[in-house]
Amino acid sequence: MCIALGLVAMLTALGGIYWDVTWHATIGRDSFWIPPHILVYAGVTLLLLSSLGGFALTWRHAGQLRTALANRAGGGFVIAALGPLIQIIAAPLDELWHSLYGLDVTIWSPPHLMGIAGGVVSIYGLLTALGSELPGGDARPVWRGLALREALALLLFSAALLLLLFALSDMDFHLERRDVLLYPLLAGALAAVPLMGAARYIQRPGAATVVALLYTIYRSLVLLIIWAMGSTDHLTPPVFVLAPAVAIDLVLRWSRQQGVCRAALCIGPALLTGEWGYRAVFGAPAWAPLQVVTALTVVAVAVALGGLAGDRLAALLRGE
Repeated sequence: MCIALGLVAMLTALGGIYWDVTWHATIGRDSFWIPPHILVYAGVTLLLLSSLGGFALTWRHAGQLRTALANRAGGGFVIAALGPLIQIIAAPLDELWHSLYGLDVTIWSPPHLMGIAGGVVSIYGLLTALGSELPGGDARPVWRGLALREALALLLFSAALLLLLFALSDMDFHLERRDVLLYPLLAGALAAVPLMGAARYIQRPGAATVVALLYTIYRSLVLLIIWAMGSTDHLTPPVFVLAPAVAIDLVLRWSRQQGVCRAALCIGPALLTGEWGYRAVFGAPAWAPLQVVTALTVVAVAVALGGLAGDRLAALLRGE
């Protein structure tokens, strides 16, 4: 229950930060207490309370504080509670930053990066708590016979994907600013961690693809809501992560030996070629074929490191 509340809190805060970007771009920032900030910090507060509540229940069940802290679930909830604390500390620093330097022209300011880091810490903590009782050994596709804990894990990894791709800054909000080299390097490396992490953590076929679909659905809903509110210039369609997700699942499914390494090497090229076609659908300037071919090797190697990091993350979360 506490993990589910933490997930709701995380998705609430994520909706708030996307709204916040468009609010600043179209309306401005006359005070800290604007509606997007209220939504963000409502989510942050709920996340803190749900994490503390989860630890309190673990402590009650364990009987002793030391036992609760040694428990994976208890330790996970403690880590999850650190995330909103980081974000709460970032709030006055963000206000100070604005008073000293004015409005940000990019998401890459120290207080904003602190907020993103806090969200990542919370997701890691919740997944650690969840992994203490995660089912394993089911060879069926993830959409058949899905356990509640597996569903929560998929949603948490999709929240991580949303948060990490938000950190792309202008490349997330303006399709025309996604160049053929830096963009796939950053987007591929950031997306590879939760996509590979989900596939290896849940260990069922289709996990990465479902995470990418959940990301795409949530991000598209946010886009439609913001469009309905009259802001259409500062939020473009979601990053095309379905291609690398499908590549990960297919390679892990059919490559019995060294499947992780092969899947990791497929992520960058899949993202690059998928985004190439995606740009044509939305009318953005197309990348030249020679540009794509030139970028393939560099992107594949760099993004593969993100995939291997996701594999290692899944092992840590499962306690292996």
